[in-house]
Amino acid sequence: MNSRNAMAQYRSVHSRGAVIEASPTRLIQLALEQILTQLSVARGCMERIRAGRQTHDVIDKGTAVAKVNGLLGELAGSLDLERGEAVAQNLLSLYSYMMTRLTLANLNNDAAIIDEIAGLVREIKTGWDEVVSQGL
Repeated sequence: MNSRNAMAQYRSVHSRGAVIEASPTRLIQLALEQILTQLSVARGCMERIRAGRQTHDVIDKGTAVAKVNGLLGELAGSLDLERGEAVAQNLLSLYSYMMTRLTLANLNNDAAIIDEIAGLVREIKTGWDEVVSQGL
């Protein structure tokens, strides 16, 4: 086993352990962190594609975009629209907006849209981190 495969296997085991032991609020933090990581991967792939270095970058970009879409879908699906009222509805609209923009970014290889989405996710994450730190 080469070192790259060993590191990937370690990350996988570590990630599964973190998820299994996580509280519901921590799971959302993990999802937001993973979204930011995958947006960074997609952005890097877009830059390499634009520079003409496309070795596996188109596939890797698609994989990263699919992961972000999946996570945004999970976050949207976890919203309690009845109890969360306007906040939950606004988050649902924001997640939907980000998914639409992400599709556009992927189609047009537009890193600026990736930056826009990452900024929105960071804002949500900052607010969520505050909720978690207060033990709410």
